Amino acid sequence: MDPAYFDLASAAGYGEARMAILANNLANANTPGYKADQLRFSEVLDEATGLPTVTASQYVDPSAGGQERTGNPLDAAIEGDGFFVVDTPDGRRFTRDGAFRMAADGTLQTAAGHPVMGSGGPIVLDPEATGIRIDPEGKVWADGNEVDTLEVVAFPAGSPPEKVGDGLFEGVGDVPVDGPRVAQGALERSNVSPILEMTRMIEIARGYEAYQKLVQAMDQTAAQTNDVGTV
Repeated sequence: MDPAYFDLASAAGYGEARMAILANNLANANTPGYKADQLRFSEVLDEATGLPTVTASQYVDPSAGGQERTGNPLDAAIEGDGFFVVDTPDGRRFTRDGAFRMAADGTLQTAAGHPVMGSGGPIVLDPEATGIRIDPEGKVWADGNEVDTLEVVAFPAGSPPEKVGDGLFEGVGDVPVDGPRVAQGALERSNVSPILEMTRMIEIARGYEAYQKLVQAMDQTAAQTNDVGTV
């Protein structure tokens, strides 16, 4: 078989992988704190054949999304680097989604029910408390009294956390953010640009059309070659 067929099949496969990622990004365009996934392509030398080959690796776009004011006193958005820390059945996890709520026992938790961690463990408020305030340093106040401070951590540049689903990340080497900046009554929007993602999807669709035309042209050429010399 002509090696060009394999090249076209590989290109189509990468296009399919990109399309799946773009579709997932678009589905989370309105998810607070969502970080878009992207594919990175690189050319490496195949040790078996000695020929260059293209490989793809998935990575997370760490750029911050814009802020949206909600007015909800339990909502919080990190300005700059850092992640909120939550406690899950699988251990410590990290998120940029600050859409918090108060459980019946006063525990501050995520929408999925994971306790939000403070400097002294899970943050617990008086269920009857009023005037809840989160100051720019992440300190949580209720009825004029300081309750705890939101734990905000960051990761070394070479060891970023990895997605585990539901807006959560896992990682090692987290260190406290010195002087975090937290905005109360706001949420960080997804960093997905719907227009950009749709443009990329259109480009991939056009690429598919080009691959199909090339395959058809190659098939026609092969058929004509096979017909040469036949009676």
